[in-house]
Amino acid sequence: MLLIAASPAWALEPVGPASEIALQALRTQGDGEPTAEDLVDALNYATTGFFRDGKYDPVETIAREALALGERDLGREHQVTLTALSNLALLHYIKGRYGEAEPLYLRALEASERTLGRDHPNTLTGVGNLAALYRAQGRYGEAEPLYLRALEARERVLGQDHPDTLTSVNNLALLYKNQGRYAEAEPLFVRAFEARKRILGEDHSDTLGSIHNLAFLYEAQNRYSEAESLYMHALKVSERVLGQDHSQTLASLIGLANLYHSQGRYGEAESLSVRALEAHERILGRNHPQTLISVNNLAGLYQAQSRYNEAESLFMHALEGRQRVLSQDHPDTLATQLNLVGVLINRGRRNRALRELRRVDGRLRRFIGIQLDTTHREQVRRGRLVFESSFQDIVFGLALQHPDPDTLGLAADVLLRWKRLAGEAEALIARLVRTSPDPQVIKLAKDLSKHRAELSRLVNLPVPEKKAAIAARKTAITDAQAAVERLEVELAGLSRKFQGHLASRTVDWQQVRSELPRGSALLSLRAFQPVDFKTRDFGKPHWLALLIPADPGNGPELLLQDLGPIAPTTQAQIDLRKTGSKESAQALYRQLFGKLDAELTKYDRLYIAADGALDLVAFARLVTPDGRYWIERQELRQIQNGRDLVKSGSDTASVAKGMIAYGGVDYANFPTAGTASSISAATPPATDGLIAMNRRLRDEREGFKNLKFTGREAKAVSQLYGDPDGRKAEVWRGRDASETRLKSRLKSLVSPPRILHLATHGFFFERKSEHTERPMTLAGLALAGANAGLRGKLGPTGEDGVLYALEVQDLNLEGTELVTLSACNTGQGEVDYSEGVYGLVRAFRIAGARNLLMTLWPLNDRRAMDFMRDFYANWLQYPKPHPVEALRKTQLDWIRAQDSKRRDPSYWAPYVLIEGR
Repeated sequence: MLLIAASPAWALEPVGPASEIALQALRTQGDGEPTAEDLVDALNYATTGFFRDGKYDPVETIAREALALGERDLGREHQVTLTALSNLALLHYIKGRYGEAEPLYLRALEASERTLGRDHPNTLTGVGNLAALYRAQGRYGEAEPLYLRALEARERVLGQDHPDTLTSVNNLALLYKNQGRYAEAEPLFVRAFEARKRILGEDHSDTLGSIHNLAFLYEAQNRYSEAESLYMHALKVSERVLGQDHSQTLASLIGLANLYHSQGRYGEAESLSVRALEAHERILGRNHPQTLISVNNLAGLYQAQSRYNEAESLFMHALEGRQRVLSQDHPDTLATQLNLVGVLINRGRRNRALRELRRVDGRLRRFIGIQLDTTHREQVRRGRLVFESSFQDIVFGLALQHPDPDTLGLAADVLLRWKRLAGEAEALIARLVRTSPDPQVIKLAKDLSKHRAELSRLVNLPVPEKKAAIAARKTAITDAQAAVERLEVELAGLSRKFQGHLASRTVDWQQVRSELPRGSALLSLRAFQPVDFKTRDFGKPHWLALLIPADPGNGPELLLQDLGPIAPTTQAQIDLRKTGSKESAQALYRQLFGKLDAELTKYDRLYIAADGALDLVAFARLVTPDGRYWIERQELRQIQNGRDLVKSGSDTASVAKGMIAYGGVDYANFPTAGTASSISAATPPATDGLIAMNRRLRDEREGFKNLKFTGREAKAVSQLYGDPDGRKAEVWRGRDASETRLKSRLKSLVSPPRILHLATHGFFFERKSEHTERPMTLAGLALAGANAGLRGKLGPTGEDGVLYALEVQDLNLEGTELVTLSACNTGQGEVDYSEGVYGLVRAFRIAGARNLLMTLWPLNDRRAMDFMRDFYANWLQYPKPHPVEALRKTQLDWIRAQDSKRRDPSYWAPYVLIEGR
């Protein structure tokens, strides 16, 4: 066997002054000649010492020489070489050179995984380093799975209280803090602090870091007394143990200054802020990310004191530095840009403020797009949109206070571009899945469909009595949800070309106006918080209305109106639901649109884009000041967003052919085995744990009662349908109206129907935190065998007869002209600030339906049959009108009918048609 000896002394040639000094020191200290590994190790040790002392200037030369020596004499994947590589990457990270740090961290991590294994401590350090880099860059969605991986492995391999494990706990909490997820961050911060205090002692730098982090969290939660006590303690100990200029000391100094700022203690805050800034400039340089934080903080302090000239100068310095060091799209850069806008507005420099806001618009949407693409948890994706809503509030507030063409134009553009942003992204991804022949996409989509079905079922399992069973159920839901969200992110990654298309489609209000027919206007509604630019305080939520006329004539091109607080409107909605009276309907109209009524009467047709809780309002049944139902005064057409008026450039309607009608569903029985065997399920469902499945549904509904008129309804509407080529409608009733049949008929790459009519029970359960954070698992439709499914039985293909909204997203309705949900409460769902209602309507829109007819309250079975028959008779005549025109004609006919039952809005008003592109 050939033995390779350690490098002899003559082979140790320094590569620079640092390695030459280190080699001389090693020869002086040791008995024998040092090896290459000894030399690189010594350089790495020196690098670590400088890092620990916060002295970064000498590090770069040492780290580069260590890496060069290691690669030359030991090899690129030797552990000592990888340590040098990680040290150089860390230096780039500390210096804010993130673009240079990332490839080094990735190389070190890949080599460690290959040579040491995924769970080796060195590998996990590399995972944590890469996560920290992504967090610093604002790439929170990419950072979280890395932090979770490191924490899980360290807990398993090293133990709950190992210092490296506690570092992972602390880092994950920091990420949650950055995302505004304070409730999740607090227990992690507390755990890290208590364990570090017990194991490392109160004076250890890690313990002091935990105290600082916990203080910051308390400050964000307005727990000022607790925060001040912790900051003071951390600062006092850090100054004594680590020194006045140590990074941990300065962090506590900044934290205390920010706390005093929040409390209006400006004098105390300024002295601390100036001290921190001077230290950072001296130690790190003027453009280091940490220095720029100090600059931004001091500028904010001057802004709060109306010292706008000083504030503007500092904000400009921070903005220019952050754009250069962090990037234009980094959240810290965007925060500084918004701070600068506030100063410019208060100095009366609105044109400059508008320029900055226009830049923020595109950059913030790009940043949000990355978060939506890469963040696993849906709740966090939704929360991020709310977290960033202050930008929209600032734009709206500026336009309301200074309503000139430029401010109003920007407000209109921002409202149109930001509304339901996540829903459009999800729809684009779903379209990729439906149309792509890529085997990888098809496999991911199939797996996602299976896991969505499983998650929907698990969420609705009954809560068991035994603790072990409760824990097992919670774990199963967590695992299923993680699988769904992992696959969603993977698909988003594959759909980057679609996401690029989304980002480039910067629809503006002029484009929307050009699509409006003569005599019409867009009325877009939005929840927002009024802004006081002097105090920088945000008020309680109000409703905002944007009106864009097709032809303004001598009037304004744009009208932006604050409609007042949301709370009174919410109460008016509740009153209308309770009484159902014309007086209550008129009161709600007056509360919402009283200020706008004179303007609204000018138009023959209004396109209404509702928002939030207003998605649940039947606008047709509101009563105008003249005593008529609103639908009698003018044509109302409901859309989800003003963007829907702009043509998408693709027309898939010609692909959709025929009609499918479900009705007379047999809720007691699944299809027979012989019938089911001829139908291939679109996605074989997971069956684990389904024996007790859906008892919650059974408990809350006591089963689904037969709807005897829905069978007749399905037959009647199908007889009115006819294709030019003679194609007849498919009518599925009784046992044949099954979940498996529908999924099989509406799977990807199969031509969808032009019309899908579903006359059956719909449901939505108010979300309960112990069940799920995904509301699309709580809405659905009952199909054949649903009651058997409630008793724990499964059909021949493993389905349970309940089609959940989360499963609906996987159907192929690309180009389907109309989906009719002739069932109770099909428009219900969970109201979200940024995205409207999460429920069946959203799911069918994501699945590709162009128009959707849904209901807002329970239906009378027989009256529903009559209404649907009249609607389809009005729609399917020739020349065929738009379905919304047919709906209005049907509703007006019922309002004017001799039959008092038909005139009752309880029977004609629950139907709302949502138009798409």
